[in-house]
Amino acid sequence: MTLYNSFIEELPLILFTVIAQGAVGFSLLYSINNANTAIKDESYKKFGLIFLIFVIISMVTSIFHLGTPLHIPYMLGRIFGFSQDGHHIVSWLPLEIVGIGLMLLVGIIVFLKGTKLAIYALPIVGIAMLYAMGNIYGSMASTIPTWNLNLTLFLFFSSALLLGSVMYSAFIAKSQKEYSVSNLASVIGFTLFVLSLALYTFYLGNLKLDVINNVFDLASGNYIYLMGWGIVLSGIGICLLLLKRNFSKLAFIAVLVGILLTRILFYGLITSHIFLG
Repeated sequence: MTLYNSFIEELPLILFTVIAQGAVGFSLLYSINNANTAIKDESYKKFGLIFLIFVIISMVTSIFHLGTPLHIPYMLGRIFGFSQDGHHIVSWLPLEIVGIGLMLLVGIIVFLKGTKLAIYALPIVGIAMLYAMGNIYGSMASTIPTWNLNLTLFLFFSSALLLGSVMYSAFIAKSQKEYSVSNLASVIGFTLFVLSLALYTFYLGNLKLDVINNVFDLASGNYIYLMGWGIVLSGIGICLLLLKRNFSKLAFIAVLVGILLTRILFYGLITSHIFLG
């Protein structure tokens, strides 16, 4: 199977993880900047609407990844885990589904009421969802050795901060203080994002597998291009964000595409080509 075919196969999952992570970071920036003033200026309505749009898009793509909505009851039935060989196994996928569902529910409350408690609760629920999302891949490390729990969590949380802060600048920020906070968060997010990619690349480069000598060969020479362009586009987005406010929406598009390019390697390369067990 080629990297292109793998990308098409995993596209719903790629879109789900990236968009959901962006929504988490978006809610974090909003809670930092607006929790105390949301009711007064009614900014919670615009934020809530944009947040819900991104969450709903991510949920729709995740349904496509399940193959059929009929799988949802089976997933929900394993929320509290299951027993195997006398051991209790935590089932992270149902917890992720519950997490994204709670994000939708709390997001609706924020949109309708804009209460301070709901605004603060939203990123907390989102962070818990991201933790469950990362642990899904960590639980499969024994069969997919190119996935590493700690590095995956680092990658997902840095992606959330990077994309979410740029989203905030593009769609919500009005005052100079808001732009300053979101721009600082985007720079920190970009730095952590690049570091997470570098650490993952180092990890893959030192990984020894019986099935192949060089893991990067599985990308058919595309690893450096996808990784490189992903970082470059994200960096261009940050530069546009810092140069002029009017470029914030263009910056969001650049960062979104950049993260998506790097995520193709995480899913398209690793999932479909290396599976031991």
